[in-house]
Parts: sequence; structure tokens; C-alpha cells
Amino acid sequence: MKHLKNLIYLIVTTLLLSSCISFGGGDKNGSDAQFLVLQTNNENKIANGASLSLMEVKKGEAKYTTLNAYYPHSDLRNNVDIAKQRVAMGLHRDFNNDGSSRRTNGGWFDIEAPTCEIPPLLPSGKGRYSYFDVSSAKVSDSGHIFYLSASNDADYYDQYRASLVRYNPATDKLETALNPDGFIISQPEKGWDTEASLFKSQFYPSADGRYVYGMLSAFGLDFGSYHYDYEILFKYDFDTETYTRLGDAEDKHVIILGATSDKNYVAYSTSVNKTYLRKIVNVSTNKTSTCTITGGQAYSNTSRWNKTGYCSGETNNTIGVYNLVSDTFTKINTPARPEYAQFSSGGDFLYFMIESATGKFLLKTSDLTETTKIDTVCTLQSSVYEYMVIK
Repeated sequence: MKHLKNLIYLIVTTLLLSSCISFGGGDKNGSDAQFLVLQTNNENKIANGASLSLMEVKKGEAKYTTLNAYYPHSDLRNNVDIAKQRVAMGLHRDFNNDGSSRRTNGGWFDIEAPTCEIPPLLPSGKGRYSYFDVSSAKVSDSGHIFYLSASNDADYYDQYRASLVRYNPATDKLETALNPDGFIISQPEKGWDTEASLFKSQFYPSADGRYVYGMLSAFGLDFGSYHYDYEILFKYDFDTETYTRLGDAEDKHVIILGATSDKNYVAYSTSVNKTYLRKIVNVSTNKTSTCTITGGQAYSNTSRWNKTGYCSGETNNTIGVYNLVSDTFTKINTPARPEYAQFSSGGDFLYFMIESATGKFLLKTSDLTETTKIDTVCTLQSSVYEYMVIK
């Protein structure tokens, strides 16, 4: 019976692909598109021999150009960010040159000049080592690269904490954000033993590279054990070295969902009086609004976000478009289960990948409506593990 179900699924999928999608494309939205592609090695693994490539699609044909032999810690979604042809990423452990336990590095390069450079880390403490938080790499439109770097210092509170840094490749200048402990313990939620704070890797720089919007966890020690007291949103100004709290006063335990592509809004969830809420906050005015729509896999990766919200591949052959600004949801039916759904560079239509018995394909919608037309952009090489739209 199981084999029969698999056969039926295969037949139905093949029929849908051949009858509902026009292969070869030709639509102007699918031509002259560029994607960063993660390709596996000959053993179909993200390991030695894997690579990052530039995939350019013209008239339904994909051309691949290997950029470099570096690859991210796990995948593009969790370890890579792109802005204006500049790529920043947390590197795979294969690029940990000294072999120290837990040590990791980051990398950055420009699509036009793809030699991968290793950004500087904070100096290590005595008998310890520096490392790069591989899930924190971000790049702003200004070209600045942001990440969390830790010196793993000998101080009890600092040995496992990372600092927020901003690196300017044009000047080779590394700046460290002001220690947030003073800011965190000045909040009204401060407990009797709240002593320090911890940056979370879900943060987002402004387009000009001046501000960072993120989340801090406040913690203390209770008879030698760590305990977390509250989590709040913050806005940090690198020019003035000041922190500002974002969100509402009752937002004491927040989780960041992501930020819109223009970085005007940060989306987050919080629990108020045991009620789960989703909110967005305008980072300039600090005005918040509550969203009634919920659901979807709100990956924090910027490729899933446009100026109004995020997209999510669902489990039932659909893609959900969650417009948090207008608080509306749109369901788009797809011919097979969509993988790695993300917005185009302009944010007005979607790309997604499907895999069937006949191969891997990159598809696109014509718009963001439920009646959208779906076309095939190109057939993908079997080694394509994942892709990201170059924004």
C-alpha cells in the first residue's frame, strides 16, 4: 500500500508539473535574474568540494559561475546575508584553521570580485580563543558587515558572551558596540540579581549602517546557576553609542521574527498577560501595531522578507504571503511542495524550488495574488542545494 501511494504521488506530481507549468519561461520577470547558489560536492554533501556559485538565468537557461570554494556553516538561510552584491556569511567548520573546539570564522566577498575575505575577530582572552557567531552575519546597503564576535575571555560573565561589532571593509575598521549591561539593568523589569545581558543573533542593520535593531536577554546568577529574567528589543546607534528600547512597555519576553527588507519594521512575538501576540514596530517612531494573522515559518533570513512582511512555504503545496503592515494573508497554490520560497529583489513576486522525479526546477509567480500565474524559470543542476535571490 505504501509503494502504491508513492507511485500515485509521483504520477500526480509529474502530471501537474507538465500540465500546469510552462517550462522554459521567457517571461521578462524570469530573465536576467541572478542568484547565489550553494552547490554540493561530488558526494552530495556540504563539505570539501562544495562551492558558492553565481547563477544567471536568461531565456530559461541557467549559467553557473563558481565564485569561490567557501561555503556556509550549514546553509544559506541561516548563515548568509546579501545586500547590493556583497555577501557576508558564517563559515563551515572546515575553515577553522587552528582546529580549536568551538572556534568558527566568518567570510565576506563581492559578487563582482568573489575572493573571500575573513573579517577580523575580537582579540582572545588569555588562554582562550576568538570566534565568529556563524548565524549572525549581516550586511547593510552601505557595505558594512555586522556580526557577533566573542573573545571567550576569562571573566566569568564574558567567557561565553559575544559582542556586537561593525566592520567597514573600505577602511578595515572594526568597531565594537558599547557593552549593553548598563542599558539592560536600567530597565524597570530588573530583578534583584539581574546583572548582565546577552545579544541574540537575530538582529538587523539599517540601510545606512548606522543603526542595529535586535534583542537582548537579561540574566543573572542564582547560587551559581544562570537564569534569564527578560528579553527586550533594542535600537543601537553606532555613531552616538547609545541604546534605545523598542516596543511596548509590557513586552518583557520577546522573540524576533524578522525585519522588513527596507528595515523600517521589526516583527516580533511576545506574551502579555499569558496572551500570545504578534507585533510590528516602526524603528523610527517606535509605534507598534498588533497583527491578527499568525502562522508560517517566519525565517529571519532577509530573503524571505519584502517591505511589508514575509513568505513561507507551507506543507500543503501552498506558499503563504504574510503582509504584516496591512495584517492580511494570501495563499498561493503551487503544483508541488515548494522549497525555499523567497521574494524577488523588488519584492513583488516569488521564487521557489520544487524537486520531482524529473529533476529540480526553479519557479516563479507573476505577482502576489491568489490567482497568480506560475512559470518555470529554469531547470536546476542536481548539485544545487539551495539558492538566494541577489538583492
